[in-house]
Amino acid sequence: MTPVNQLDSYFVNLINSLMTIERQPLTRLEEQRSRLNVTVGVYQDARSKLVELQTAVYALMSNNYTSAVRESRNVTLSNRPSGSTVLTATASSTAVVGSYQVTDIVLAKSHRVRSDSVIYIDQPLGYSTGEGYVVLGGADSRSATLTQSIPNTVTALGTANVDSGKKELGRGTYYVEVRNDSTAGWQFRLVDSSGKAVSVRNGTSTSETTNTWQSIPTGGGEFDTGRGLVINFGDGSAYQAGSLANNTAARLTYTSQGARLTVSSSDSLLDIVDRINTATYAENDGVVASIVDNQLILSAASSGSAYALSASNIIDNGSGGTSGVLHQLGLLAEGSTAFKHAAVQEASDASFKVNGLTVTRSKNSGLTDVIAGVTLNLAADAESKSATLTVEKDLSAAKTAINSFIEKFNAVVSYLEQKTAVKSTDGRTYTRGALADDLVFSELRLRLFSQFMNSYTNSSVYTRLSDLGLSLDDSLRATIADQAKLEKVLGENLNGVQTFLDSVMQTFDVELGRFTGTRSTTSYISEAVSLLNSQVSDVNADITRMNTTLDEREQYLYDQYAQIQAQLVNLSYMRQIWASIYGTVNQLM
Repeated sequence: MTPVNQLDSYFVNLINSLMTIERQPLTRLEEQRSRLNVTVGVYQDARSKLVELQTAVYALMSNNYTSAVRESRNVTLSNRPSGSTVLTATASSTAVVGSYQVTDIVLAKSHRVRSDSVIYIDQPLGYSTGEGYVVLGGADSRSATLTQSIPNTVTALGTANVDSGKKELGRGTYYVEVRNDSTAGWQFRLVDSSGKAVSVRNGTSTSETTNTWQSIPTGGGEFDTGRGLVINFGDGSAYQAGSLANNTAARLTYTSQGARLTVSSSDSLLDIVDRINTATYAENDGVVASIVDNQLILSAASSGSAYALSASNIIDNGSGGTSGVLHQLGLLAEGSTAFKHAAVQEASDASFKVNGLTVTRSKNSGLTDVIAGVTLNLAADAESKSATLTVEKDLSAAKTAINSFIEKFNAVVSYLEQKTAVKSTDGRTYTRGALADDLVFSELRLRLFSQFMNSYTNSSVYTRLSDLGLSLDDSLRATIADQAKLEKVLGENLNGVQTFLDSVMQTFDVELGRFTGTRSTTSYISEAVSLLNSQVSDVNADITRMNTTLDEREQYLYDQYAQIQAQLVNLSYMRQIWASIYGTVNQLM
């Protein structure tokens, strides 16, 4: 039989027509898979929208960390000279509402001293500490002195190395407060001279810190703060409480260790400045070096008279003597421990009046203890100027959260309405939404409406969302129907609103949690999606098997019709041969 190299188009078209008919079950499977995948997508979209609504619900629950239904504060500034900043401020929710006139501002300044002028700042000075060294920003070694103890409780002090990554305590006066907590027992904390709690080791951890009360070590003994200071406690047999408020806290004076620097004869002034600026200093005891007009300028990193540079605390040549590198530079007077030159800038505290009351602080920014609940920052242009700071109630976060809840509520019910609907444009042909067969979502939509309209029993005077000015309009869309009422209840009875919304949103949260999975390890939607994905897997397996069967069937048809075509070709050859034979016979006769 003559082989067939290419099947005739007639047979190809015939096979294609046959395969089109035989592929109809496969087409139905593929359509089923597409419908299942669309439904999975709709379920996932529904969950996403429900999660967004639940997030908006959380923002209206007072026991949630994202709660926005709380009174905050807004700060405005006025009566400032044109073009001047004067000050900036932020306020916490505890700030007292009112107007504060800040006047007669004198900015805090850091101490600044200078050396003699050198000829070249980038060439070796030929100075050296020899066998000694230079110490800036503190003493040669740290020390602590207990000036008032708590008998049998805080008994002694010591020093130790500073934990890696922490700053040493700055020089100054500190207090150890002790209390007997009804639950945790005997506790202590370290506070500075202004009563602000200081961060120290959290227990025995060398990495974690805390500025809150923590337990006194069992049986007393040493507590290493991790910041240079060691506190010794009694054995616990006769502990006593002590607080800064009633002057019974343990009082101590701490001296920080300065930065120890060595200088070689090959160092330039630039090298010395770099070494000073990259050294490690205790908190608030830093020293900043610069070069102006070929002179070394040393500045205290912290402003205020308490942080003035003291020549007597600067150790030159390792002994605090009257010679060495700093003397050669002309920073210190020859044969003396005093500065050679008058200060470029004297250290001074910030001074200003708040509503007529004079306030003095060592710094210009981060002032948290001037106006209760307000953090005050004096600007660089504040000298001799004034401004009025006004603290007002701010309910914008609560309003925004309520608006967000309404927006997300409407988004959910609209989505569910669309996806569960059965619609017809001509009365004969109907289009079913992807969730039309799942009555659970239709019920969810109705329950959400019911929860929005329900009456809730709680300890506040409000029982319905309409009491806050919220309602459903004629299109069943949530809206703030009475903005004035909402403003009134938020402004006059925020605690009552919180109590009421807690009751309402708890109900919403439970309902939504059944679908989002936040109330259990599973949820209705996740289980439904899992079931649908299982069906998709089964359909995919059926499609794979059917594709294999159809491929085999198509190959079979190609083989069959190839044989038929080959037979037809052979018959054609035979016809030609017989025609040729008969033609020759006819010619002979």
